[in-house]
Amino acid sequence: MKRLTAPVFCELELFDACTGEMDEVAREVFTASRPYIQAAARDFSAKSATWTWCDLPRARHGYKEDIIAGDLSKGDLMDLYDKNVIKSKGRPRDIYDQILVTAQGQCPYCAGIGSARTLDHYLPKAKFPTLSVHPNNLVPACRDCNTDAGAGFPESQDLQPIHPYLDKDCFFLERWIHAEVIRCEPVVVRFFANPPVHWSDIDRQRARQHFTDCNLKDRFSNQVAAELSPLILQRKSSLAVFSPAQFEAHLRTVAEDATLLLNGWKRTMYLALCENDWFCSADFNGDWLAY
Repeated sequence: MKRLTAPVFCELELFDACTGEMDEVAREVFTASRPYIQAAARDFSAKSATWTWCDLPRARHGYKEDIIAGDLSKGDLMDLYDKNVIKSKGRPRDIYDQILVTAQGQCPYCAGIGSARTLDHYLPKAKFPTLSVHPNNLVPACRDCNTDAGAGFPESQDLQPIHPYLDKDCFFLERWIHAEVIRCEPVVVRFFANPPVHWSDIDRQRARQHFTDCNLKDRFSNQVAAELSPLILQRKSSLAVFSPAQFEAHLRTVAEDATLLLNGWKRTMYLALCENDWFCSADFNGDWLAY
Protein backbone atom coordinates (compact mmCIF):
# COMPACT_ATOMS: atom_id res chain seq x y z
CA MET A 1 0.00 0.00 0.00
CA LYS A 2 1.08 3.55 -0.59
CA ARG A 3 1.10 6.16 2.16
CA LEU A 4 -0.27 9.52 1.08
CA THR A 5 0.13 12.81 2.89
CA ALA A 6 -3.22 13.97 4.22
CA PRO A 7 -4.79 16.90 2.35
CA VAL A 8 -3.66 20.34 3.51
CA PHE A 9 -7.24 21.59 3.64
CA CYS A 10 -9.09 22.25 6.88
CA GLU A 11 -11.87 19.83 7.75
CA LEU A 12 -14.69 22.19 6.64
CA GLU A 13 -12.81 24.01 3.89
CA LEU A 14 -14.45 22.07 1.08
CA PHE A 15 -17.87 22.37 2.75
CA ASP A 16 -17.45 26.14 2.97
CA ALA A 17 -16.23 26.34 -0.61
CA CYS A 18 -19.37 24.52 -1.74
CA THR A 19 -21.72 26.77 0.21
CA GLY A 20 -19.92 29.80 -1.18
CA GLU A 21 -21.13 28.89 -4.67
CA MET A 22 -24.76 28.31 -3.69
CA ASP A 23 -27.65 30.68 -4.16
CA GLU A 24 -28.68 32.66 -1.10
CA VAL A 25 -31.53 30.39 -0.02
CA ALA A 26 -29.52 27.16 -0.20
CA ARG A 27 -26.47 28.78 1.40
CA GLU A 28 -28.56 29.89 4.37
CA VAL A 29 -29.77 26.33 5.00
CA PHE A 30 -26.31 24.79 4.72
CA THR A 31 -24.67 27.51 6.81
CA ALA A 32 -27.23 27.04 9.58
CA SER A 33 -26.42 23.32 9.63
CA ARG A 34 -22.65 23.86 9.64
CA PRO A 35 -22.24 23.13 13.40
CA TYR A 36 -23.56 19.60 12.81
CA ILE A 37 -21.02 19.03 10.04
CA GLN A 38 -18.30 20.34 12.33
CA ALA A 39 -19.40 17.97 15.09
CA ALA A 40 -19.24 15.06 12.65
CA ALA A 41 -15.74 16.15 11.64
CA ARG A 42 -14.66 16.13 15.29
CA ASP A 43 -16.06 12.62 15.70
CA PHE A 44 -14.17 11.54 12.59
CA SER A 45 -10.92 12.94 14.02
CA ALA A 46 -11.49 11.17 17.32
CA LYS A 47 -12.10 7.82 15.65
CA SER A 48 -9.12 8.36 13.35
CA ALA A 49 -6.89 8.62 16.42
CA THR A 50 -7.92 5.08 17.41
CA TRP A 51 -8.48 3.69 13.91
CA THR A 52 -12.09 2.85 14.78
CA TRP A 53 -13.99 4.46 11.92
CA CYS A 54 -16.36 1.51 12.00
CA ASP A 55 -17.87 2.92 15.21
CA LEU A 56 -19.07 6.17 13.61
CA PRO A 57 -22.86 6.56 13.31
CA ARG A 58 -24.36 5.49 10.00
CA ALA A 59 -27.28 6.61 7.92
CA ARG A 60 -29.94 4.10 7.00
CA HIS A 61 -29.67 2.30 3.67
CA GLY A 62 -31.75 4.26 1.19
CA TYR A 63 -34.01 6.86 2.84
CA LYS A 64 -32.40 9.92 1.30
CA GLU A 65 -35.13 12.01 2.91
CA ASP A 66 -33.84 11.25 6.43
CA ILE A 67 -32.74 14.44 8.21
CA ILE A 68 -29.09 13.95 9.13
CA ALA A 69 -27.58 17.29 10.14
CA GLY A 70 -29.68 20.26 11.21
CA ASP A 71 -32.14 20.76 8.35
CA LEU A 72 -30.04 18.81 5.86
CA SER A 73 -31.19 15.44 4.62
CA LYS A 74 -29.04 12.51 3.62
CA GLY A 75 -29.81 13.34 -0.01
CA ASP A 76 -28.75 16.96 0.48
CA LEU A 77 -25.37 15.90 1.80
CA MET A 78 -24.79 13.31 -0.91
CA ASP A 79 -25.71 15.87 -3.56
CA LEU A 80 -23.28 18.31 -1.97
CA TYR A 81 -20.46 16.15 -3.31
CA ASP A 82 -22.07 15.01 -6.57
CA LYS A 83 -23.36 18.42 -7.63
CA ASN A 84 -21.35 21.03 -5.77
CA VAL A 85 -17.91 19.42 -5.99
CA ILE A 86 -17.80 17.20 -9.07
CA LYS A 87 -19.72 19.63 -11.26
CA SER A 88 -18.15 22.79 -9.84
CA LYS A 89 -15.97 24.97 -12.03
CA GLY A 90 -14.66 26.98 -9.09
CA ARG A 91 -12.96 26.47 -5.74
CA PRO A 92 -14.60 23.10 -4.83
CA ARG A 93 -13.32 21.52 -8.03
CA ASP A 94 -9.88 23.05 -7.48
CA ILE A 95 -9.72 21.37 -4.06
CA TYR A 96 -10.86 18.08 -5.62
CA ASP A 97 -8.12 18.28 -8.24
CA GLN A 98 -5.45 19.18 -5.69
CA ILE A 99 -6.35 16.15 -3.56
CA LEU A 100 -6.33 13.90 -6.61
CA VAL A 101 -2.89 15.00 -7.80
CA THR A 102 -1.24 14.06 -4.49
CA ALA A 103 -1.31 10.40 -5.56
CA GLN A 104 0.83 11.21 -8.61
CA GLY A 105 -1.39 8.95 -10.64
CA GLN A 106 -0.87 5.87 -8.47
CA CYS A 107 -3.76 4.32 -6.57
CA PRO A 108 -2.66 3.90 -2.92
CA TYR A 109 -5.05 1.03 -2.19
CA CYS A 110 -3.50 -1.35 -4.74
CA ALA A 111 0.08 -0.07 -4.41
CA GLY A 112 0.02 1.79 -7.69
CA ILE A 113 -1.23 -0.92 -10.04
CA GLY A 114 -4.24 1.17 -11.02
CA SER A 115 -4.26 4.80 -12.09
CA ALA A 116 -5.82 7.15 -9.55
CA ARG A 117 -8.35 9.03 -11.65
CA THR A 118 -11.09 9.76 -9.16
CA LEU A 119 -11.61 10.34 -5.43
CA ASP A 120 -12.97 7.50 -3.33
CA HIS A 121 -14.96 8.08 -0.17
CA TYR A 122 -13.08 5.97 2.37
CA LEU A 123 -16.28 6.11 4.42
CA PRO A 124 -19.01 5.89 1.78
CA LYS A 125 -21.14 9.00 1.54
CA ALA A 126 -24.32 6.89 1.45
CA LYS A 127 -23.51 5.58 4.94
CA PHE A 128 -21.68 8.62 6.32
CA PRO A 129 -23.21 11.60 4.50
CA THR A 130 -21.95 14.20 6.99
CA LEU A 131 -18.43 13.32 5.81
CA SER A 132 -19.21 13.51 2.10
CA VAL A 133 -16.90 16.50 1.59
CA HIS A 134 -14.42 16.00 4.43
CA PRO A 135 -10.98 16.22 2.76
CA ASN A 136 -9.52 13.36 4.82
CA ASN A 137 -12.37 11.12 3.70
CA LEU A 138 -11.55 11.68 0.03
CA VAL A 139 -8.81 9.37 -1.25
CA PRO A 140 -7.41 9.17 -4.81
CA ALA A 141 -8.23 5.75 -6.21
CA CYS A 142 -8.33 3.73 -9.40
CA ARG A 143 -11.60 2.61 -10.86
CA ASP A 144 -11.20 -1.00 -9.68
CA CYS A 145 -10.50 -0.10 -6.06
CA ASN A 146 -13.24 2.52 -6.00
CA THR A 147 -15.78 0.13 -7.50
CA ASP A 148 -14.79 -2.84 -5.34
CA ALA A 149 -15.19 -0.77 -2.18
CA GLY A 150 -18.88 -0.32 -2.92
CA ALA A 151 -21.26 1.65 -0.73
CA GLY A 152 -20.76 -0.41 2.41
CA PHE A 153 -18.26 -0.27 5.23
CA PRO A 154 -17.49 -3.03 7.76
CA GLU A 155 -18.90 -2.80 11.24
CA SER A 156 -15.91 -4.58 12.75
CA GLN A 157 -12.51 -2.94 13.26
CA ASP A 158 -10.59 -5.95 11.98
CA LEU A 159 -12.25 -5.71 8.56
CA GLN A 160 -11.62 -2.02 7.90
CA PRO A 161 -9.59 -1.23 4.77
CA ILE A 162 -6.25 0.51 5.21
CA HIS A 163 -6.56 4.31 5.17
CA PRO A 164 -3.77 5.82 3.02
CA TYR A 165 -3.66 9.08 5.00
CA LEU A 166 -4.46 8.17 8.56
CA ASP A 167 -3.56 4.57 9.26
CA LYS A 168 -0.82 3.00 11.33
CA ASP A 169 2.77 3.19 10.11
CA CYS A 170 3.14 -0.58 10.22
CA PHE A 171 0.99 -1.05 7.13
CA PHE A 172 3.41 1.08 5.10
CA LEU A 173 6.80 0.53 6.76
CA GLU A 174 6.75 -3.21 7.44
CA ARG A 175 6.52 -6.04 4.95
CA TRP A 176 3.27 -7.97 5.08
CA ILE A 177 2.81 -9.05 1.46
CA HIS A 178 4.97 -11.96 0.35
CA ALA A 179 5.33 -14.19 -2.69
CA GLU A 180 6.51 -17.65 -3.60
CA VAL A 181 8.03 -18.91 -6.84
CA ILE A 182 6.33 -21.94 -8.36
CA ARG A 183 8.56 -24.07 -10.56
CA CYS A 184 6.66 -24.65 -13.75
CA GLU A 185 6.51 -23.52 -17.38
CA PRO A 186 6.05 -20.59 -17.42
CA VAL A 187 7.32 -19.67 -13.97
CA VAL A 188 4.53 -18.58 -11.65
CA VAL A 189 4.79 -16.13 -8.76
CA ARG A 190 2.01 -16.39 -6.18
CA PHE A 191 1.35 -13.49 -3.83
CA PHE A 192 -0.15 -13.76 -0.37
CA ALA A 193 -0.67 -11.70 2.78
CA ASN A 194 1.31 -12.78 5.82
CA PRO A 195 1.55 -9.92 8.35
CA PRO A 196 4.27 -10.03 11.05
CA VAL A 197 3.48 -12.09 14.12
CA HIS A 198 4.20 -9.17 16.45
CA TRP A 199 1.25 -7.23 15.03
CA SER A 200 -2.04 -7.29 16.88
CA ASP A 201 -4.68 -9.77 15.72
CA ILE A 202 -6.80 -6.84 14.52
CA ASP A 203 -4.03 -5.37 12.38
CA ARG A 204 -3.12 -8.76 10.94
CA GLN A 205 -6.72 -9.38 9.94
CA ARG A 206 -7.08 -5.87 8.51
CA ALA A 207 -4.07 -6.44 6.28
CA ARG A 208 -5.39 -9.79 5.07
CA GLN A 209 -8.82 -8.29 4.46
CA HIS A 210 -7.38 -5.38 2.49
CA PHE A 211 -5.42 -7.85 0.37
CA THR A 212 -8.64 -9.74 -0.36
CA ASP A 213 -10.89 -6.72 -0.87
CA CYS A 214 -8.52 -5.15 -3.41
CA ASN A 215 -8.03 -8.52 -5.16
CA LEU A 216 -4.27 -8.10 -4.88
CA LYS A 217 -3.51 -11.80 -5.34
CA ASP A 218 -4.74 -11.74 -8.94
CA ARG A 219 -3.89 -8.12 -9.73
CA PHE A 220 -0.29 -8.51 -8.55
CA SER A 221 0.05 -11.81 -10.45
CA ASN A 222 -1.15 -10.12 -13.63
CA GLN A 223 1.90 -7.83 -13.49
CA VAL A 224 4.42 -10.67 -13.36
CA ALA A 225 4.61 -11.92 -16.96
CA ALA A 226 5.64 -8.57 -18.44
CA GLU A 227 8.54 -8.37 -15.98
CA LEU A 228 9.54 -12.00 -15.61
CA SER A 229 9.73 -13.04 -19.28
CA PRO A 230 12.34 -10.37 -20.22
CA LEU A 231 14.27 -11.20 -17.03
CA ILE A 232 14.54 -14.87 -18.01
CA LEU A 233 15.61 -13.87 -21.51
CA GLN A 234 18.37 -11.73 -19.98
CA ARG A 235 19.45 -14.66 -17.82
CA LYS A 236 19.76 -16.76 -20.96
CA SER A 237 21.82 -14.12 -22.77
CA SER A 238 23.54 -11.11 -21.24
CA LEU A 239 23.27 -12.40 -17.66
CA ALA A 240 24.35 -15.95 -18.52
CA VAL A 241 27.87 -15.14 -17.30
CA PHE A 242 26.57 -14.55 -13.78
CA SER A 243 27.07 -17.25 -11.20
CA PRO A 244 23.99 -18.12 -9.10
CA ALA A 245 25.33 -15.88 -6.34
CA GLN A 246 25.86 -13.00 -8.75
CA PHE A 247 22.40 -13.46 -10.22
CA GLU A 248 20.93 -13.50 -6.73
CA ALA A 249 22.73 -10.23 -5.95
CA HIS A 250 21.39 -8.75 -9.18
CA LEU A 251 17.82 -9.66 -8.21
CA ARG A 252 18.31 -8.38 -4.67
CA THR A 253 19.18 -4.88 -5.89
CA VAL A 254 15.58 -4.55 -7.08
CA ALA A 255 14.16 -6.28 -3.99
CA GLU A 256 15.90 -3.68 -1.83
CA ASP A 257 15.17 -0.65 -4.01
CA ALA A 258 13.74 1.90 -1.58
CA THR A 259 12.17 3.89 -4.42
CA LEU A 260 9.73 1.01 -4.95
CA LEU A 261 6.83 0.35 -2.57
CA LEU A 262 7.76 -2.13 0.14
CA ASN A 263 4.52 -4.08 -0.29
CA GLY A 264 4.20 -3.46 -4.00
CA TRP A 265 4.22 -6.31 -6.47
CA LYS A 266 7.67 -5.61 -7.94
CA ARG A 267 9.77 -5.56 -4.77
CA THR A 268 7.79 -8.49 -3.43
CA MET A 269 8.36 -10.53 -6.59
CA TYR A 270 12.10 -9.82 -6.75
CA LEU A 271 12.53 -10.74 -3.10
CA ALA A 272 10.85 -14.08 -3.76
CA LEU A 273 13.05 -14.65 -6.82
CA CYS A 274 16.35 -13.86 -5.11
CA GLU A 275 15.47 -16.07 -2.14
CA ASN A 276 14.57 -19.02 -4.36
CA ASP A 277 17.62 -21.27 -4.84
CA TRP A 278 16.19 -23.02 -7.86
CA PHE A 279 15.44 -19.80 -9.75
CA CYS A 280 18.88 -18.34 -9.06
CA SER A 281 20.62 -21.57 -10.15
CA ALA A 282 18.46 -22.69 -13.07
CA ASP A 283 20.04 -23.03 -16.50
CA PHE A 284 17.28 -21.46 -18.56
CA ASN A 285 19.05 -22.47 -21.79
CA GLY A 286 18.61 -26.14 -21.02
CA ASP A 287 16.03 -28.36 -19.37
CA TRP A 288 15.67 -25.89 -16.55
CA LEU A 289 12.57 -27.43 -15.03
CA ALA A 290 14.61 -30.55 -14.26
CA TYR A 291 17.58 -28.56 -12.96
